[in-house]
Amino acid sequence: MAGGIDLIAAMKAGDTPDDVIYLRALPDWTGIVESGDSILIGAGVTHQELSDSAAIRAAHPGLAEAWSQVANNRIRLKGTLAGNLMAHNPAYDFHIAAIALGAEVQFLDAHLAPRRLPVEALGELPDGALATHIVLPKQPSLAFAVQLQWKPILSFALSFRREQEQVVARLAAGCAHASSAFSSVTLEHGYFASLGDATARDITERLCAALPPPRSDWRASAGYRSHLLKVLVHREIERVRATGPRHEG
Repeated sequence: MAGGIDLIAAMKAGDTPDDVIYLRALPDWTGIVESGDSILIGAGVTHQELSDSAAIRAAHPGLAEAWSQVANNRIRLKGTLAGNLMAHNPAYDFHIAAIALGAEVQFLDAHLAPRRLPVEALGELPDGALATHIVLPKQPSLAFAVQLQWKPILSFALSFRREQEQVVARLAAGCAHASSAFSSVTLEHGYFASLGDATARDITERLCAALPPPRSDWRASAGYRSHLLKVLVHREIERVRATGPRHEG
């Protein structure tokens, strides 16, 4: 147990775990440190600690700003980022931000060997694994946005990141799907720099078309969710077009 948010909820629902192991005393569990071209976030870091971190505010100000307002005070102060990821709950939020930013999860396998997986591949995490860090790239995104205002209809995170001589657009969709969905589009750098309305619509179509169909439930149909996602993603790309991408050193 780290923050205990999901554990307490499960126990209130009638679950009775045989053992509870407290994890927050583990070394480096609650630190945020810069290491080479990465930022290592301890698995026990809370949502509030993430938003308050000087390293995160410098490299990923959009993430820090969004996470200063996510959920409620109890969840921000007690809930941990790794707990949010490991719950595999599409209603949760950090997984879509982490996927959009190209984050990885560092973990110890059953033989205590350190390994990494991209966050979008968490379903491949082996049995007995213990998450120790979330690894964010230190290089800032050219643009980043998180859309949580339309929950529980949909949620998503969108980024444009420079990778070598190209720009990669990354879209992660959350609660509209049974599990987080991810797509990416690789663009020539000049294509992004000369972003126009037709370009914005083309990127939107390509990102959204690569996602699996969303679910239908009493809140919204799959068709409505798909249409709304396109409208909101296009709107975010239009904001990038209006303000210009973030220039990196």
